Amino acid sequence: MAEDGFHLGRWADRHRIARVLGILPADREAELDAIGFDWKVPRPAGFDSKHRRMLLEIAAYREKHGTGEVPSTYLSDDGEPVGEWLYRKVRKWRDGHLPADEQAVLELLGISPTPRPRGPRTARRGRSTRQPAALAH
Repeated sequence: MAEDGFHLGRWADRHRIARVLGILPADREAELDAIGFDWKVPRPAGFDSKHRRMLLEIAAYREKHGTGEVPSTYLSDDGEPVGEWLYRKVRKWRDGHLPADEQAVLELLGISPTPRPRGPRTARRGRSTRQPAALAH
């Protein structure tokens, strides 16, 4: 973070993500190239339209929620199963079958192949009427 409170790292990551997804204006990319901006992630060979849409959804989710770790049940506004799509990609990554360029893009979005920690279990619905043996009379 800069002295004035500007989040330079976030700004840089947004530009990197926009470039990878093909939505960074050419003039902005040229300006950043001219100053030697470190893109970190090479532009992938090419994504099909669904792949690009899913990555855009994950990027939007990241902007809104501060993380790219989309829940597996997450659906886009259009009803696309973004969470399931990401789960399958991460699964392939863990199994060593995800291409390096796809791994790099997911890392840029803040996604890791390591399993996520599970949250606390929720209480059962309804209470049991059975008492533990020690309390039974």
